[in-house]
Amino acid sequence: MIEASQERTFHTFVRRLSAWWPIEGRAAMGGMGGMTRGTGDVRVEEWVGGRVYQGGRGGAERERGRVTSWNPPSSFAFTWEVAPGTEVTEVHLRFQRLGPALTRVVMVHHGWEYLSTALLDRYTGHTGGWLAALRRFAAMFEIEPR
Repeated sequence: MIEASQERTFHTFVRRLSAWWPIEGRAAMGGMGGMTRGTGDVRVEEWVGGRVYQGGRGGAERERGRVTSWNPPSSFAFTWEVAPGTEVTEVHLRFQRLGPALTRVVMVHHGWEYLSTALLDRYTGHTGGWLAALRRFAAMFEIEPR
């Protein structure tokens, strides 16, 4: 639950990923084959087919997925490359307006069942990652009131 309008919540999520995504610590963007500490911004290209990517040292970019659905300010979805290669999962986000300054963010990350056993084993070491990231996202609204 975010104490902000649906529009503000949606655009903060998409346009300020680098402000709340837990880049410091393990490798960024999932920790599996991602970029490491000290890298650049995490970005979403705001259209169907747009990239979800992270800027790296020296201008390098690391694509992690592609936008598959784009319906601002209510929802968007993207593929998520768990590790370099062809195996991907999908993340769906909904931003439900509950009031003029109250929004529920619903996130579903699915497709893990289609991954190879090796990647699924690696994933178990990252359980709780989205919960921690979304808590950081929610904290931004406590720090930066309307």
